[in-house]
Amino acid sequence: MIKLRFAPEDEVAPKLLLGEYNKKFVPDTEDLSCLIEEDGVCLGGVNAFRLESLLMIDRLWVAEAQRGKGLGKKLLSAVEERGRTQGAKRVELNTFGFQAPGFYEKMGYRQFGVLDHTVGEWGHYFFVKEL
Repeated sequence: MIKLRFAPEDEVAPKLLLGEYNKKFVPDTEDLSCLIEEDGVCLGGVNAFRLESLLMIDRLWVAEAQRGKGLGKKLLSAVEERGRTQGAKRVELNTFGFQAPGFYEKMGYRQFGVLDHTVGEWGHYFFVKEL
């Protein structure tokens, strides 16, 4: 059975400590990271957090064997909806050319910046979406 799970237990110390630091300046902060699992096996996940009305997507990953099945869309949509219900008005993220800039465009994100050749020949793309 496929499950969507928020707030994974396997947090990393720097992520937690930075989150605590951020709360000193922006108390209305929430970790919105989640995973998609099937029979206890992680099929994909997204690291995301909300700072007041801004939702930040840090990383989104889907196992290679699971790509093309809509799991990335499911993860991104779930995080956007969770953020929206908590008052997020905008989502920002960045990705590299070897990752998935086209996917984010299909999901309604608008590219607002690019740095060419930041990692070898690959560009670094910056996206935004109003919720």
